[in-house]
Amino acid sequence: MCGRYVSPQEAAIERYWHIGARTPPRWLQACYNVAPTMTVPILRRDENGQLELLPARWGLIPTWWKESTPPRFSFNARSEEAAGKPLWREALRSTRCLMPALGWYEWNEKETVRNPAGRQVHQPYFIHSPTDPIIAIAGLWSLWTKPNGEPVLSCALLTKSAAPSIEDIHNRMPVVLAPENFEEWLSATTRSEALGELVLYSREDFVGDRVSLRVNDARNDSVELIDEAE
Repeated sequence: MCGRYVSPQEAAIERYWHIGARTPPRWLQACYNVAPTMTVPILRRDENGQLELLPARWGLIPTWWKESTPPRFSFNARSEEAAGKPLWREALRSTRCLMPALGWYEWNEKETVRNPAGRQVHQPYFIHSPTDPIIAIAGLWSLWTKPNGEPVLSCALLTKSAAPSIEDIHNRMPVVLAPENFEEWLSATTRSEALGELVLYSREDFVGDRVSLRVNDARNDSVELIDEAE
């Protein structure tokens, strides 16, 4: 389960994907403690096939959702189940995106430490690529309309079994795509069998660093959160 991650600055995303810069002011700043329901950046293809950077709610709301409040726990989709579950299958079939990140956080349930209040808590880790400053998580998007007619763009990330290098920290991880597979993931014509291959052979070159317990509070947001703890 990936419930927290780090999103890059807008300018860094534009440089990495070679997309045109927006005119100031920019809507996106780096966030070092992204939590579900926050607004996050996604990359998708527009109607003309051009790559576009958009803000989306992290927590997918399917187009057919009838309730006035969004579904709970819809920020992660298990890749093994997504094709068969109503919550995910439409988006997996036709509306896929990339979710830019610097890395993500996981808590090691086998490693406990005491917080400043003296309670035992699980040790958090920042998991990232040692070679790439920016990674692309395989995502799904949906455009839902509120009862009052307001459109809401939302997203979720796909997860899979953890890579051997980090499975001692947590047994799940986001599906992180290699750059050469971005286009195939975003293409609306990619068949389900090919999507399964992209997930199966997604990136596993990650390391985990112990970080401060300050990341436990989603209100904390600063670059120091990803610094390796002493």
